[in-house]
Amino acid sequence: MNAKSKTGSIWLSVKHMMNTDYEVIHPDDTLRTVIKIYKETKLDTLPVVDDEGVLVGVMPKGRLYKALLEGASIDDPSTPYIVTSPITVQSDLSYDEVSLGVRVNRSQVGTVPVLDKQGKVLGMAGKVEYMRAGLHMATATSAVLESIFEAMHEGMIATNKDGYIIRVNNAIEKMFNISGEEVVGMHLEEVFPEINYSSEFRLGVRNTLGGVPVIINQVPIIEDQQQSGTNFVFLDISDIEKIAQELESVKELQTTLSGVLSASSDGVFVTDRSGTIKYANEMAVQLIGSTPEQLTGTPIENILRTACPIQVARTGIAEVDVCNIKGRNCVVSHVPIKAGNRMDSSPVGTVSTLYLADNKLTEEITRKWFSLQQQVQYYRDELEKQGGSEKNNFDEIVTQNVHFIAMKKEGQRIAQSSSTVLLTGESGVGKDMFARAIHAASPRARRPFIKVNCAAIPESLLESELFGYAPGSFTGASKKGKPGYFEQAHEGTIFLDEIGDTPLSIQVKILQVLQEKQFMRVGGTKTQTVDVRIIAATNRNLREAMSRGEFREDLYYRLNVIEFYLPPLRVRFEDIIPLAEMFIEKYNSILHTQVTGISKEAKEALQRYSWAGNIRELENAIERAANYVWEGEIRIEHLPAHILQSQEEHKGQSSYRMVLDDIDREIILDTLRKTEGNKSAAARMLNISRSAFYEKLAKYGIK
Repeated sequence: MNAKSKTGSIWLSVKHMMNTDYEVIHPDDTLRTVIKIYKETKLDTLPVVDDEGVLVGVMPKGRLYKALLEGASIDDPSTPYIVTSPITVQSDLSYDEVSLGVRVNRSQVGTVPVLDKQGKVLGMAGKVEYMRAGLHMATATSAVLESIFEAMHEGMIATNKDGYIIRVNNAIEKMFNISGEEVVGMHLEEVFPEINYSSEFRLGVRNTLGGVPVIINQVPIIEDQQQSGTNFVFLDISDIEKIAQELESVKELQTTLSGVLSASSDGVFVTDRSGTIKYANEMAVQLIGSTPEQLTGTPIENILRTACPIQVARTGIAEVDVCNIKGRNCVVSHVPIKAGNRMDSSPVGTVSTLYLADNKLTEEITRKWFSLQQQVQYYRDELEKQGGSEKNNFDEIVTQNVHFIAMKKEGQRIAQSSSTVLLTGESGVGKDMFARAIHAASPRARRPFIKVNCAAIPESLLESELFGYAPGSFTGASKKGKPGYFEQAHEGTIFLDEIGDTPLSIQVKILQVLQEKQFMRVGGTKTQTVDVRIIAATNRNLREAMSRGEFREDLYYRLNVIEFYLPPLRVRFEDIIPLAEMFIEKYNSILHTQVTGISKEAKEALQRYSWAGNIRELENAIERAANYVWEGEIRIEHLPAHILQSQEEHKGQSSYRMVLDDIDREIILDTLRKTEGNKSAAARMLNISRSAFYEKLAKYGIK
């Protein structure tokens, strides 16, 4: 804070207080012109400017009188009587005696010109303006001090030099249940007999007044170097003592908890509902190679490269994941933190524990977890193949959204080609099902469909999993070698899910397959040729990843031959209930339940919820509800707590967002009218991408 802001002089600048009702003269003007201007104005000084308006001097009344007394003709030029190099002030100076008053008093004239930075005259300022500004400053200062006096939480009493009360604020009236009007004029000791009145400077005096424990500060009021009174400030500490005891207990608990977590050999992160790190233990700090201060406040997604902690905080369902941090494989468990430690309460955050694969036990758990995950995926794929490709066709994708229906038709058309397809959109929007539908509608439908989750496979294993390895290529490798996913997908389709999380070293080999249809096994010497269609998917913004150097630009353009942006469920409003009803049928079959439908209140809650986890989150919510209701309708109490909480928040929302949405919708409709219904042209006119434009059309129900 600078000196001006401390003194308050910044409230008023010279520009605000100057007189702008003035006239100027030029050096060659006659005394007649000067007399005429003085007759028409109340000024006592006229600024003299050149042809460009820059100040060259001033012509005060005193100089005019001098000229007339010396017998000058009124038609004589005024030049000899002009004061050159006069005292001036800049328009941006603040009000204070040094910057203005001293200049006016030192000047040979009563009024001084106010100039801008180019030296041009903006107005005139003198003693009258200075006094007017002083009155304004005194009034403003008084108003501010009065506001501070009444707004203070602490009680305040002002007394005169003899100890008689002259002012009290609202806080003192509430603190001791007294009336200000009644106590003003009374001696301080009459109102508070417990106080031995003194006009000395004292801080931190503890006392009990009327049963209220307080701390008293008393500060003398000094006026013209004489004490004219005393200010007494009273701080009620009745609640502070209780808070201090509770704080000590919390500190002891925090110290104990921090000690326990620091003693752990595994890394521990504590995040809030938004995924922001609130705490990291010593092992986590060492693993990341940072400091506790730098980690606190950082999104955990930037550290673990996964949104799983955020999902767990929203759903309340614990998850297990695998990640790779600086070349070290970790099994990560994400456990929700329940408010008040109650199981039925909404999650307030997540505890993510990183089990490092630095010992044989953890390494074995990691390998078995990954192996089981691969086995589950394999058997799931095989079961889907057993039923034929019909189960994965476009007809099985449930939607009533006009734009998604158009996207399905477009997907059926491009399925006939072998071009690469890139599916983008948030997690859980159905990219997997859309990829399978493209494969099922293609000429390759009877050939293999191989799905690879690039984010789930540790970087050290990803290359051998994708491209296979030659016999004896590394320790523990099979003597017969192993074909990779690309070989297994020969003449079929390979679905590279989470392609945005693929390491740069692997991206090069994928690019080679795209360009040359060839690759080489790990440790191999022969080039393998493969005929495979690639469908890639990601929930990341690949253009941003390219700008950060995390994704190859050439690979992006090879993948992005045909792009489908799958919109989130929150803009497919009409699909929420049909999808929920489909999941009811699915889980009636799996769980042998007899759920007959969804109540009106439950439908409204489902439609109001924002579905951050999209279709996957909706399916989880219906599966949970089916377990609770068992038979009959799903009612609102059967839905997860976070959905009900969202409904309560929705009731209290302002109509501000609705007004903005209405304006946004009108802009889109007006643009469509101008382009005669051409959606591509409308998107270009609004300077937004086609996918974002179609998302808005779906959101506002514009067809």
